[in-house]
Amino acid sequence: MALKKCTSLAVIAIATSIWIGCSSKEDKAQYDTFYGSGSKAREESALTALQAERKNALEKPATEETKPAASADSSKAAPAADTASSAPVAAAKPAGRKAVPAEVSALLNKHACLACHNPYDKVIGPAYAEVAKKNYSVEQIIELVHAPKPEHWPGYPPMAPMSHVPKADIAIIATWINTL
Repeated sequence: MALKKCTSLAVIAIATSIWIGCSSKEDKAQYDTFYGSGSKAREESALTALQAERKNALEKPATEETKPAASADSSKAAPAADTASSAPVAAAKPAGRKAVPAEVSALLNKHACLACHNPYDKVIGPAYAEVAKKNYSVEQIIELVHAPKPEHWPGYPPMAPMSHVPKADIAIIATWINTL
């Protein structure tokens, strides 16, 4: 009996000390920055930076394409010299790959889809371009996100059900996937 009473008092004492130790204004401000309203500001600033980066990446190739080539031989030699300087641009959007719209990119980041999927390259799960090749309807994609079927993707680890993701958000992502 005494042991039970002491145990519960010890738990209460520990919880109280943790609560008191973590209740400073600085701790609350840090918590808010990472998990509260500050996370929205972080997401918005990251999205703004991503959009600016993509805009710069799209403008660079446009200015390079407007340069006239002196001859056929020099146009073959020029890409070899430019590959080192334009490697980040090439990595950002290789030929034949569509850019991810800002709204879709924000949703992919918000719901952590990019942790396992990439628009064109395999990460842990299949690339969205591979999903597009299966010709799933928007409704089928919504259903598969909420209740994945690993038998549809042999060779990949099974996806965890993402039932917390709103159907409207999945519909926007699925519509984009079907354009790839």
